[in-house]
Amino acid sequence: MQSVDPQVVGVGKQFVEHYYGIFDSNRAGLTQIYQQQTTLTWEGKFLSGADAIVKHIVELPFQQTNRKINSIDCQQTYQPGIMITVTGTLIIDGEAKNQLKFVQVFNLASNNGSFLLINDFFRLVLD
Repeated sequence: MQSVDPQVVGVGKQFVEHYYGIFDSNRAGLTQIYQQQTTLTWEGKFLSGADAIVKHIVELPFQQTNRKINSIDCQQTYQPGIMITVTGTLIIDGEAKNQLKFVQVFNLASNNGSFLLINDFFRLVLD
């Protein structure tokens, strides 16, 4: 039985840590992660390109976020790239009553020894 390459898992986990570190401290800084060819589906709303994506994220109706990650699953894709699925709880404005479960999927494409974020899907998991 094959297992996931530990290097793929390591890159995926590093990306997730980096992405959420920026998201939680300076959402405008996500311009360093999103590319002009990146697409995002956020709660069913489709966005394309770094400018539109970051504008949407910056304008979300909350000030502060942090999260508890429940799981990070990574697989190598054909390109080769990395598909990452994250589940967790989003804590909004530091209030325990404002905790929402979420799932987010990232598709990273290999690019000259590094990775580019090509696709991003975010969805709240409502009971």
